[in-house]
Amino acid sequence: MTLGATVRLPIEDGEYWWGGATADGIEMPFTDGYRADLRDLGGNQGMPMLLSSKGRYIWSDRPFAIEMAGGELLLRADVSAGIIVGGGHGDLPGVYRQLAEDRFPPDGRMPDPLLFTAPQYNLWIETLFEPTQQNVLGYAQAVLDHGFPPGILMIDDRWHEEYGQWTFHTGRFPDPAAMVARLHEMGFKVMLWLVPYVTPDSQVFRRLRDDGLLIRDRRGRPAIGEWWNGFGAALDLLKPDALRWLSGELRRLRQDIGVDGFKFDGGEAAFYADLGCPDPQAYTIAWNRFGLPYPLNEFRDAWLAAGLPLAQRQRDKHHAWEGRDGLASLIPNALAQALTGHAYTCPDMIGGGEYQSFGSADFDPELFVRYAQASALFPMMQFSAAPWRLLPAEHLEHCRSAATLHERFGPEILALAKDSSRTGDPIMRSLEFAFPGQGYERVIDQFLLGPDLLVAPVLVKGATSRDVTLPPGVWQADDGALLHGPDVVTVSAPLSRLPWFRRQG
Repeated sequence: MTLGATVRLPIEDGEYWWGGATADGIEMPFTDGYRADLRDLGGNQGMPMLLSSKGRYIWSDRPFAIEMAGGELLLRADVSAGIIVGGGHGDLPGVYRQLAEDRFPPDGRMPDPLLFTAPQYNLWIETLFEPTQQNVLGYAQAVLDHGFPPGILMIDDRWHEEYGQWTFHTGRFPDPAAMVARLHEMGFKVMLWLVPYVTPDSQVFRRLRDDGLLIRDRRGRPAIGEWWNGFGAALDLLKPDALRWLSGELRRLRQDIGVDGFKFDGGEAAFYADLGCPDPQAYTIAWNRFGLPYPLNEFRDAWLAAGLPLAQRQRDKHHAWEGRDGLASLIPNALAQALTGHAYTCPDMIGGGEYQSFGSADFDPELFVRYAQASALFPMMQFSAAPWRLLPAEHLEHCRSAATLHERFGPEILALAKDSSRTGDPIMRSLEFAFPGQGYERVIDQFLLGPDLLVAPVLVKGATSRDVTLPPGVWQADDGALLHGPDVVTVSAPLSRLPWFRRQG
């Protein structure tokens, strides 16, 4: 039923809740004291929905604020939106599947298969703001020379001239078409980074301003806001002519240079709110929809994008073991992505995207290896900092093993992605989703890849064993051992091992 803009919902005995902002996955299921406002998703995906282990759900067409306290959920929405509360769907998978059918049904499309079957290599950490033709080709050659599988190569920030001028920097890339052709020969597909922002007072800014394609402030001037790389104007993604202009730029890159796809960064609603846009979420939605014609894609910010064939990367992580943005958050946030309808999940860059840590005293080779192992059986895995530059030989071999494990499981991961494109079911699954009502609500440090592969990475510094929660059934471990669930077992996990278990029968 549809209720007012403020709702107090008593929590039933033994009921657990998930949903909303995927960056809060480490806090799911929610506990007393949890607060969130979905107008600001913390730089990641979000959906205006919550769902419970008792088959209940909450939905609103607009962002809403959430607070859990005193045995109830307090929800506040825009007065024009209202909040829908429903139930009767049994359990967590039951209510998820009903919401998927009603609110974000799949249409059979999925992102490019190579995203699932091979590692991704993002050049951000190694090139920062000065990628060049030489260092791009050098990184790709190093991938092959060190025995890593080829896959997708992402050329990140500043491959271009000014922001909004989506042409290769002429000084750093003397022959980009030849570079892309060579990368294709080496076995890579090539993605380019871009944002919907424009450098103020540049030539492209003036042209877009004169054509009326930039967001304007209340005085009719191009609105200027601050994003993580400085100040910029914003392409008005709600204007068809602006979208046609950008489509033409990307078409030229594909046809003339041979680029295969794009990393669509930015687009967060908070930026548009700072510009004074009355409906900032509309721009995030438009940015997500703009990426649909490009199967080789990646997004970090998303709103109302559940069920769409878009690769969704977690927000930037720190080079740390614990905390909201450390290694410990990787699995909980991925499970939150899955439970909010974002099946095509990608972890952050292995070791984290905080570039200051690599090459500094803070760098931890053990953390880097465990991060690679934790990512290996995600639907996607993404390197950036070069393991061959940073790691001693033993640690490098463990990272190489993680990459080849992902490649080995690629056909199985791809089959799960294809199934998700038809059914809407997540690829990564919590134990509570796969085995509802059996006490697994708070198991957030392991996951299922599809229905039958249980993955339990080591997430604690110095640990050489870990406890694994085995659901009912017979499970064969990666070392061949047969184990019987339900049980909690302690398994050996030296630095060389990622524990995983396949259900038998």
